[in-house]
Formats: sequence, C-alpha cells, structure tokens
Amino acid sequence: MKRFLLFCQFMFVVIILHATGQTGDIIYIDGARWVLLDRPVCSDSALYHGLKAVLPKNRPILSSNWDGFTSYWSVQQDLLYLDSIRCEYYDLKTKSMLGERISSDKLLKVFNKYVDRGRIVARWLSREIRVAAGKKIYYQHIGFERNYEEEKIISIDNGKVTGWKEFHNFVVDGYSFEKINSNNKREELQELFPLHIEQYPELACAERIVFYIKRAKVDAQGNLVECEVEVKSPNDNPRLAAEMAELMKAYHPWKVLFINGEYRADGIEGWTVPYLLDE
Repeated sequence: MKRFLLFCQFMFVVIILHATGQTGDIIYIDGARWVLLDRPVCSDSALYHGLKAVLPKNRPILSSNWDGFTSYWSVQQDLLYLDSIRCEYYDLKTKSMLGERISSDKLLKVFNKYVDRGRIVARWLSREIRVAAGKKIYYQHIGFERNYEEEKIISIDNGKVTGWKEFHNFVVDGYSFEKINSNNKREELQELFPLHIEQYPELACAERIVFYIKRAKVDAQGNLVECEVEVKSPNDNPRLAAEMAELMKAYHPWKVLFINGEYRADGIEGWTVPYLLDE
C-alpha cells in the first residue's frame, strides 16, 4: 500500500511538471523563420528511441523542454526536411546559452530509412503541423496551447506538403472574467450584472453566489450570442442562472479572440465567477 501511494505521488508530480508550456522547434519557410508548435521527431517511437541513444547524456532537461533538444526544419520544394538537432545549455562562465549540434553522421544513421540525396525527409509524418510567428496573443501553461498573430496549419502526407491554411489572428478588447482575479470586484460585477436578488428569498443569508460559465460563444463585435450558466453555490438555482445568462448576453463588448478562423470567448467559458452580495 505504501509503495502504491508513493507511486501515485510520483505520477501526480510528473503530471504537474508536464503541465507547462513547451518550447517549439524551429522551421524555415521561404527563408522566413517560424516557430513549429510541435515535436515531429517524437511522432515515431522507434525513431525517437534511436535518437535518444545518440543525444548527449548530460544534456539539460527543462520543464519547458522535456526532450532536451530542439529540432530545425525547412520546407523546400513541397517537402519537409529535418535539417539539424541541437542541445542547448546555459554556461555559467560566459553567462550565455551555448549549443551542441548533433553530428550529421549520427542523424543520418538514426534516420537512415528517410534519407534522400543526403538529406532527411520527414516521410514518417502524415498529419497537420502548426507554425507561428509574431506576437503571442493567447497562452495556456501546458504543451503548445498558445496562439500567435500569424499562423499556418500545414498538411503533411508522408513528408510531402499537400496544402496549408494561413491565418492572421487578433484580439478584440472587451470585458472578461479574468479581470476579477486580481482584486475584489464586487461593485463592478453588481453594476455590470444587476441581479434582482430581492426575488430570491433563499439567498437572504448568503454572502456570495458562485456562477460557472460554459458554452459561451461570441461574434466579431463582442456580443455574447450564446452561453450557459450554472449556480454552484449556495445551491443550484436554474432561475437565478437564467437571469445571469440574460444579463451577460445584454452586456457589450466582451473580449474576443479570432484564432485560426474562429471567434472565441476569452476569459468567459469555463470560468467560476464569485458574485459577492451586499452585507
């Protein structure tokens, strides 16, 4: 039992450590440098196992880079090439980042099945990859859950580029519930969403209402066109939840993200909102 509990604790720590933003690979397209929000060399377990065997054993493993290396890619003549792999570390003497490039001989040996005319073609890869450039406009502290102003979603079939979609992402400023995290916004919430508390005698002794927001959709102008609200505390109250939903829909503008062709309600859906009542 003790071993089982220790194992559970270990797995919990591993999950927490992996729940962090990961650094991307680098890819060059038409001479321009992009961030590749992916790790294509990890897609094939056999290749990944072979690669780890030739990587430096003392390479730094960071919470933002669990593999301890960065791959460099390029797209040329509609083919995705793996150009090089580097392991980087911080040098205390020079106080700078230094890099160690894995030799071409080692890489060509690991990827020998995919070598064409002395270069590695990513023929093991058949799926979409996402590349980005410009200002970061959305970020979640896990994996590659972030978005930038400029993105391309590239379709790969056995290493060949079969098409891509280009997007210019942007933010429409407006209200979001993330603004209530830093300090007490009781008056602001009451002003923006004036609930008729007097119609709910069951809330006479309550100090606050906790709402949970889900299925929120917005349009380009920041209108909340759809949302579902639940009352989590003090008790489930469908009538109160419906009133809050209508007040939210009446408010304008809400913060909007335009991400890869879709409008998203930022800082609204999935949020738990504490609505403090007058003392």
